[in-house]
Amino acid sequence: MGVFKAIGNGIGTAFRRPRVLLTLWAVNVMCALLIVAPFSVLIKSDLGHSLLGRGLELLDILWLGEFAYRYQSAAPALAASFLVPFFLYLGLYVFLNGGIIGSLLDRDGRPGLGAFFGDCGRYFWRFGRIFLASLILYGLAFGVILGFLSRLLKPILDQARTPWTPFWLAWLRAGLSILLLSLVHMILDYTRILVVAENERSVRRALRKALAFLGRRFFRSWSLYLLIGAGLVTGAALYFALVRLIPGSGLAGLGLGLLWGQAFIVFRLWTKILFFAAQAEYYQSEHDRWP
Repeated sequence: MGVFKAIGNGIGTAFRRPRVLLTLWAVNVMCALLIVAPFSVLIKSDLGHSLLGRGLELLDILWLGEFAYRYQSAAPALAASFLVPFFLYLGLYVFLNGGIIGSLLDRDGRPGLGAFFGDCGRYFWRFGRIFLASLILYGLAFGVILGFLSRLLKPILDQARTPWTPFWLAWLRAGLSILLLSLVHMILDYTRILVVAENERSVRRALRKALAFLGRRFFRSWSLYLLIGAGLVTGAALYFALVRLIPGSGLAGLGLGLLWGQAFIVFRLWTKILFFAAQAEYYQSEHDRWP
């Protein structure tokens, strides 16, 4: 199957799974409220209904300094109130991936929430081990490969005679970081897809199979991933370009800003589903020809 056909089929599959998108959006909203709530309560208790509270911007340096000084003794509790939901969200992220991929690979119809969360639980421990393996892959990509690149570029930076040399080298480093990130993500995505598609219980064996699969189709697989990533970047650029047109004050501006922000969240979640769907389509189409 060609790259564009795989993306087209993935788009169709993603649109045929609206319950998956709705579930992810609902979970995202609940997690956001859980993380934001402690900070919002503190701000309200600190400012109440004062005039300062109505006109305060969260980037007001003087207020932030006073706020940090006043609540310095509660810093561990505040940190825990943010870190605990953050790590719970990571666990939830691993948990939900099983349901997403399981529903996308289900050819029999539109699974309900029971089947979705059943797949979440079925693959949770295997996907948890994939998450641990991802830490090693990220360490190799950014600690070893990018570190080696930085050492190669250091003599050029030291001998630079114009500010343009560090500028372009910084862009080169940023571009390579993005490519490395996409490469690691792609490997992990195919490992997850293979675990579900073949009901593979050994994560190590699934990772080896994913690397073997990608090794024979590297450029097509990577171009598929990068094309969807480019669509995500384009959508993000459009969001930030249009958000500037929304009034910054008034009830109408607040409502439009909230709706536009939620629309962007839905777009990002749908793109996440598309990544899995298109790669799953490509994997399944190539699997029969895979020696």
